[in-house]
Amino acid sequence: MSFEEKAKVFVNTFQDFTRDQQNEALKQILLKCQPLQLRLLYSELKPLLAVDFVASLPKELAERIFSYLPVKSLCRVAQCNRLWRERSNHNAVWYRLCVQQGWDRFGEDLLQTPHTPASQGSNIPIPSTEGFPLKPATCRWKNIYIRALSLDKNWAQGRYSVAALLRGHKDPITCMACDGSSIVSGSSDNTVRVWGVKMAKCVLVLDSPHTDSVRCVQLKGSLCATGCADGVIRLFDLKSGRCLRSFQGHAGGVEHLRFDGSTIISASSDLTVRVWNSDTGKLLHTMIGHSDEIQVLVARDELVITTSWDETIRMWNVTSGTCLLTLRGHTEAVYCCDFNDKKIISGGGDGLIKIWDAHTGDNTFTLVGHTGEVYCLQFNDDVIVSGSADSTVRLWSHQGVLLHTLEEHIGVVRCLCLSGNRLISGGDRKRIAVWDVKEGKLLSVLHRNPTLLHLMWTDDTKLITASPDTPGTITIINYW
Repeated sequence: MSFEEKAKVFVNTFQDFTRDQQNEALKQILLKCQPLQLRLLYSELKPLLAVDFVASLPKELAERIFSYLPVKSLCRVAQCNRLWRERSNHNAVWYRLCVQQGWDRFGEDLLQTPHTPASQGSNIPIPSTEGFPLKPATCRWKNIYIRALSLDKNWAQGRYSVAALLRGHKDPITCMACDGSSIVSGSSDNTVRVWGVKMAKCVLVLDSPHTDSVRCVQLKGSLCATGCADGVIRLFDLKSGRCLRSFQGHAGGVEHLRFDGSTIISASSDLTVRVWNSDTGKLLHTMIGHSDEIQVLVARDELVITTSWDETIRMWNVTSGTCLLTLRGHTEAVYCCDFNDKKIISGGGDGLIKIWDAHTGDNTFTLVGHTGEVYCLQFNDDVIVSGSADSTVRLWSHQGVLLHTLEEHIGVVRCLCLSGNRLISGGDRKRIAVWDVKEGKLLSVLHRNPTLLHLMWTDDTKLITASPDTPGTITIINYW
């Protein structure tokens, strides 16, 4: 009998066995096999046993399964084969991941093209995640996630580029405003300069009709409001450079401004707060109450808060022109303040931070810890941050508990920018620090600012500082 005939009889006999008999027969055959035969058997069986569940499942179900994976696993899945890559590169999945990180705000393609000015800093690398580079994404929200992750790492690791210094003012810069595309700076040289952020150069000089030091500026679209030591507020059209109108009434220099496009709110060394109609130039209200120099003016909708060297905080309604609250509790000048619809938080020369009820004016918490004057503070829903003359930045809970004391600065901490989990602090001694708020740890340090730093503006991709030295300069630091 030939081999083919014997094999046919063997197979037919095997088929006639019951399942249990087949299993027993297979065990006995395997025990008789040599290692090379077992290896051959394994190579033949492997493709038969492998099941690509992604190919077998409906597209929607496979995408739902992938939606439960963390980012690293999704990136590895995309490297398996073309089908797995298509299923894992699903906009809904990556949008959810962007929302978790707060990166859905980049949906307007803010990060599509990296900014590349004349660089004095380190190079910004190709986006990657935790050790292995990602190939170009095939869905929009994955692309946004990759770029936002790269931006986040640039901030954390101190990777940035620096544009050429913006020079032009002859005297110190006293005030600055920015909307992301334009910078407006005022100086004690009696001028206001408008700078293009992308071009990194001066595009307009407003030197007339200012007759004294420009103390404050506000930018709204193509309009710019300026407050001058000569007591006059002026409204400029930045497209033409023309002064549209002047607002006169203050008996002292205008030190603080807020401009929302239709209303101008001003505070002056004459100790008054005034409300103006920016379209007509009409004075709507004059609000009197402070007995010493006004230190801060903060506006939210129809409410304005001012703080003063008279140790008080006052809340005003600009619609009615009335004082709603007068808060007393600090024992020295109140240097900083911020508020929302529920609470007011203030810091003063007594080293204290106080939390007030915005409706009743009750002092609900007093935060004790700083050993020097508190010059700046900001807060969000999770944390309160404060900077002090004791060279520390402190993080507090809204219940008054000290969470972290951040020590990196030498000299006074004068300005803070809190954005999500990122905190940027600046002050004396040529040092800007970038912090992780949740962990309370230092991420990176910049030594790009002048000896004294009073003015700082930041958004997701850049940091802009102004020098109070003579002559004043502006520095644009790009992280993207």
